[in-house]
Amino acid sequence: MILEKISFRKADFDVNSYVTTRQLSKSLDGTLYQDELLKVFNANKDKPAVIKIGNAKQLLSALSDLDAQCEKIDIVSQIRHIQLKRLLEDEKAIFEIFEIKENSILKRKKKDILETETRYSAKTDLLDYYHLSRFANYCRDLEYEDLVNVIKNYLKGKNAKNKEEKKLRLIYKNEDKQYYLRAITSSQGYKDFGINFSVFVALMSLNEYVENTKNEIFINNFVANDSTIYVSFALKTKTKINQKLSLSFNLILENDEIKRNAVSFNGIFKLEFEDKEKQSEIYLKPKGFVKEDSNYPTDLLTYYHRGSVSTVFERIKELPQLIDFYIEQVKKDAERITSIRNPNDVRKLISDKIKFSKKPEFKAYKGAVFNKLMNISVNSTFQLFELLRQVEELFEHDDVVSRDFWRMKLYESLIERK
Repeated sequence: MILEKISFRKADFDVNSYVTTRQLSKSLDGTLYQDELLKVFNANKDKPAVIKIGNAKQLLSALSDLDAQCEKIDIVSQIRHIQLKRLLEDEKAIFEIFEIKENSILKRKKKDILETETRYSAKTDLLDYYHLSRFANYCRDLEYEDLVNVIKNYLKGKNAKNKEEKKLRLIYKNEDKQYYLRAITSSQGYKDFGINFSVFVALMSLNEYVENTKNEIFINNFVANDSTIYVSFALKTKTKINQKLSLSFNLILENDEIKRNAVSFNGIFKLEFEDKEKQSEIYLKPKGFVKEDSNYPTDLLTYYHRGSVSTVFERIKELPQLIDFYIEQVKKDAERITSIRNPNDVRKLISDKIKFSKKPEFKAYKGAVFNKLMNISVNSTFQLFELLRQVEELFEHDDVVSRDFWRMKLYESLIERK
């Protein structure tokens, strides 16, 4: 990453953490789509209304802090003007970009040549354009500097007349006064539906859901950096499954500005199990939402980095109905949990899934999770819940990838049983 991530976690909220439409629209200042978003959502920043999503103030404050640390810039450049200068460790490289026309860069650099270090997959994407990334790494690792120079000269010669255009996504980091190349996208069709855009869309849509259903929603967790965001919106209303089990829903927003695919909304479910005066809870993540006309799980709702603001608005209008349908869908599945006859066998099933898991991000936790599951036997569903709750505590709260992978394995084991 370029900026240090900001994370937040809280189990409740107060009304002082609400924001207004004026505060929310301010997060879009200087962006291309501010006026369009205000129009389609019928929001007037001069006549502010309250957005009744708890802890939204903390989220907007975090995004403001991140925005203050950097400037995001998109420039269009021809391939022939993008030249490899030096390979670095950790999938990084330095490229030179020639014939810069962006005024802010010209003003800072006093010349039309920009030397920029790559982040994320930018280096691989550029070199893979000519299928050279792995070979370049091979040469770098063995310190074959002469062969690296051959690659540089090859690209320079190969691209001498290549006028194909690419959009380069740059970040200027204020602290070290450096430009970083974070992504390469198509110069045609790709829209900058970035982090602040997606947060505006989510908060406005969920506020309407709150107004219509009287359900309370608050942000119980978020992780954000310069290019990605993960936000968990918790619905306070619980759905009773039976005397021992109740279910509540968290809507998950994810947006990765450096990827070409989509902004996604998914769901995580909290199951609370009561046994006499004792209570325990776990979180489960289904593989996805299953539509009525399909047997395959998908994201609850997505919109892509292309099209128009009005298209995004048409998609997001479906969100309230989809949330209710998803809760009903998982409620029916969750009834299977109370029919568990051999909880210790389920524990072993989960252990096997962890033992044979291959997700790279989960590797750091794999040993500790497996040992925890293997060292404690359970004789009841409540004891199983308590064990699984303790395993969840092994994860860093801002490591959303590994934690959600764990939650998916629980859903498979407890509900799908496969």
